[in-house]
Amino acid sequence: MLRFNRIFAVVILINLSACAMWERPQPGPPPVKPPTAYVKPDIEVISDLERVVWRPKSAVWKRFMVAVSRTPFFIDHVDETKGEFQVHYSGDPRNYIDCGRVTNTVKTPDGDKTVDFLAASPYQQYQIMRKDKLYQVERRMSLAVAVRMVFQPIEPEKTRVATASNFTVTRDQTVVGGSSKPQALTDTISFNTGETGVFPNAATRCQPTGKLEAEILELLK
Repeated sequence: MLRFNRIFAVVILINLSACAMWERPQPGPPPVKPPTAYVKPDIEVISDLERVVWRPKSAVWKRFMVAVSRTPFFIDHVDETKGEFQVHYSGDPRNYIDCGRVTNTVKTPDGDKTVDFLAASPYQQYQIMRKDKLYQVERRMSLAVAVRMVFQPIEPEKTRVATASNFTVTRDQTVVGGSSKPQALTDTISFNTGETGVFPNAATRCQPTGKLEAEILELLK
């Protein structure tokens, strides 16, 4: 009888354990995150020279007119009907073009003198040696840029803005010394965005850096 009671007690414990395991809550599936909502960009970068603005053309035009009036750029031409806008920059060439560097070393009674400067510098004075004669050079560089912009509506709430720039660089050089009269030489080159221009007479190659268009397109924000 005692043995039967023990067996009966073991069976009850096993049943209770099974019930406890059965009633234990099981972990559910991980919570499902809702899909991230698509945020429409205010401005899309199409290229270095082009943007798409998610606003009507009239709104983009007015905002740009206000923004550009606060910059060093001059407004040359405006035709809202055609969506054409032209701005002009005139000033330090170093801001927007790269013409490499000018390096030169001359031997003087005081020792060797070396100059090394940006070829796009607006003003530089240095010495050169030609046929054992020492010359003093005054060099000036100036830049004028015309940027044409086209505002084109491609949807009621979407406007494409494209830019095209023309760069005109002028170099003035005056050479004094060598027991001769001062000599003055002026050269001008012109090139568009994506192109280069090369000065004759002490050849110097210049090209846009892209910074000008980037600054102008930044005004669309």
